[in-house]
Amino acid sequence: MLIRFSQVEAFRAVMLSGSTTAAAEILHTAQPNVSRAIGQLEKATGLRLFDRLPGKLSPSNDGMLFFKEVQRSFTGLRHLEEAANRIRRFSGGSLTVAAIPILALGLIPRTIKRFVTAYPETSISIHTGHSSAVAQWVDDQTCDIGIVSQISETFGLAHEPLFEIDAVCVMPRGHRLQSKELIVPADLAAEPYISLPRNEYGHSAIDAIFEDAGISRLINLETSYSSITCSLVAQGLGIAIVNPLATLDFRHQEIVTRPFQPSIKHNGYLIYPKGRPNQRLISSFVETLKAVMREDRDTLKA
Repeated sequence: MLIRFSQVEAFRAVMLSGSTTAAAEILHTAQPNVSRAIGQLEKATGLRLFDRLPGKLSPSNDGMLFFKEVQRSFTGLRHLEEAANRIRRFSGGSLTVAAIPILALGLIPRTIKRFVTAYPETSISIHTGHSSAVAQWVDDQTCDIGIVSQISETFGLAHEPLFEIDAVCVMPRGHRLQSKELIVPADLAAEPYISLPRNEYGHSAIDAIFEDAGISRLINLETSYSSITCSLVAQGLGIAIVNPLATLDFRHQEIVTRPFQPSIKHNGYLIYPKGRPNQRLISSFVETLKAVMREDRDTLKA
């Protein structure tokens, strides 16, 4: 026997209201109809969902476990109802954006703040992960657009450059190197240094620069996230070399930045599914993103 939605709805109403009579009122039906639906559901599932007591139904252990699954299903149904209402009201006004953490924590929120003034009723979802994860989400169309630091040939995605920017040295305010206009590897000899993890993209390029210069750093802290790096620097725990975009949200904290040589490039790319129609929302979001990016770069130059 197949489980019918009306049976599950009756079961849920009884569980939430505490009786078949109250459930019947909620469902605008007669109490015998609710009792019949519960009996049919028990036959269909092979579970005894209630213990029958004189004048009362008491949920069994199986009934409580089944109710948890029912609640999960109804949560999914409510999500579908909300999506349908949103599509009906706003003609599909939703956008899903994926980005690497350094951009998801700063550039993307700044972009959304401006974007929603033009599209206030657009539903926006943000996903964050490393470049490979972002590319996977865009490739399987879980996300409409992605921003990554490197292009993977594994996925057949369209892409365009968003930025190329030089890394900076970030240090605690008042550090002895703050007076220098340019930082070079020799300046960081024996300095407490906050590094990328050894298996992280970009780690080997930075290491190579110091190895070529014959400079040793004191590496006691490692983190994958530039925002955490900046927080650690603000606490006076070391010096680091980071993408300057990560420092924008820390301008009013206890850190300063200086250019670093040799140059270490940080890149950002927009990625899209190939052949996907150019949607108005996506195009507008990209235009806003590029405008905010230009302003961020101007801020860094100031």
